[in-house]
Amino acid sequence: MHSNYSLFYTFNHDQPARFQEVRVFGTTVWTAAGAAMTWGEETRTQYASVAEAQAAYLAHCDVAVADGYTLARAMPIDPAVFDFALLQILVADAARLAFGAVRRAHPGQHINAFALVSDDSAMTIGPAANSREALAASEYGEEMLWNPAEWAFEDGVAYFDSAYRLLLQAHRDLPFDVDFSTFRSGVFDACIAALAQLDADECFGTGAQRDDCVLLFEVSDSVPVEGALARLNPPAVVARFEAWMASWAD
Repeated sequence: MHSNYSLFYTFNHDQPARFQEVRVFGTTVWTAAGAAMTWGEETRTQYASVAEAQAAYLAHCDVAVADGYTLARAMPIDPAVFDFALLQILVADAARLAFGAVRRAHPGQHINAFALVSDDSAMTIGPAANSREALAASEYGEEMLWNPAEWAFEDGVAYFDSAYRLLLQAHRDLPFDVDFSTFRSGVFDACIAALAQLDADECFGTGAQRDDCVLLFEVSDSVPVEGALARLNPPAVVARFEAWMASWAD
């Protein structure tokens, strides 16, 4: 059963502050609203006909705009297909903005480690960053560098709300027919591809500057995604990681 879906935001400067979602499938209109990067509060209303549900969906959209929300995305949804290409675009855009926010917020720090972090159920995506100064001050030494959960900075989280909304369709009580293992692996690959895209755009520098910068994709409380570190980093960073791993074997 195909759906029509719309997402609206209010903003705090350029970051999403509050969201409204509206979706219609069959004779059901589903809505959710709340602060960015939260589940929000849901409603679900049944109508007597598909035509009435469609009219109610459009009315909800009009009210959102009248209330000062801006339309961010309107799209049809096929429950049997997840749009991994759209997810990659949303994640790349959010990461670019978030990592820029880190640099602006901490001008006295040499920011040289960036990561995207998800979870084992592929429900969340968020940024992390670290600096030479934070690494030098850490009691964990080099171990901190390879553990984004211990990093110092998480500026720009709200930029990821649009990607988060896309992921939540797999976790809410909504029509969703994509195999979970396919969904999970596709989400992780989209995140890695988004980081690789930013790296190709030289967002993390070139030459010696890039060799000094660590780029990671992390799944919290889970095993590393095979090949991600080598895919995202130049040989100098991979060698640094291998040397650290070897130190634990000594």
